[in-house]
Amino acid sequence: MRFSLALILGLASLVIIYGIYYVSTSNFSDALETPKLIDVKIRLKNECTVIDTAFIAEAPKLGKSSKFYDKIAVMRVPEKTKVKLSVSRDFPDFVYDGVLQTVEPEMFLVADCSISPRLKSIFGSMKNRFGE
Repeated sequence: MRFSLALILGLASLVIIYGIYYVSTSNFSDALETPKLIDVKIRLKNECTVIDTAFIAEAPKLGKSSKFYDKIAVMRVPEKTKVKLSVSRDFPDFVYDGVLQTVEPEMFLVADCSISPRLKSIFGSMKNRFGE
């Protein structure tokens, strides 16, 4: 009886020790950490005939946006946040919907009004897939 109780306690201890080790060394602990905030410097490359102040950089999931001053917008967002080029509320008659991009410390957002950014993205994907 004592042997089986000692065996059960020993196995339970091993399972607990392994569980603690697994949680402390796996991606599970990374998932529980809050994302690191980074400062992002976004440069505007405006290929439209619209003035630069018509555009903003936007992080839709966070509800954050930033205006461009001298073609530069600055945001402080968590790593892996997606941002896109959008239209400022000051220009309600202008429509533009950019493509989401993952943030980098320094990045470009291109305003190209000759073709919808979404269509351009779709055509680019098709070109890559079919090799034309």
